[in-house]
Amino acid sequence: MIFRQSQSGALRLNTPTCRWCAHPVAPGTDLCEYHGSEAFRLARNPGRAGYRSPAYGRARRAAIKRAAGKCEVCGELLPRKLNGDVICQTHHRDSDSTHNVASNLQVCCLRCHDGSRKPAV
Repeated sequence: MIFRQSQSGALRLNTPTCRWCAHPVAPGTDLCEYHGSEAFRLARNPGRAGYRSPAYGRARRAAIKRAAGKCEVCGELLPRKLNGDVICQTHHRDSDSTHNVASNLQVCCLRCHDGSRKPAV
């Protein structure tokens, strides 16, 4: 077992810490609660604020409706939540996150959007 000395001087079992600070990580990530939050992502990349705009929400809903429950990259059926909403991500075809129109958004399953399969541009 690996032990680590805490700031108080006591030894404790080595637990994973955030890659940005010394706080314990949230389950399944390498970031603490603050550094894994949307507020931190917006502070590091202000361009993400466009994803909160009403225009993006309308365009995303229209694109999801157009896709009819299928991934537009691989054609697989998208999984659904218990309430019936599809679980998907949208990809900007022109890589401009401020160009929020439905024709610029491509509905992707999580595997296609995370890079294991590349969305067509």
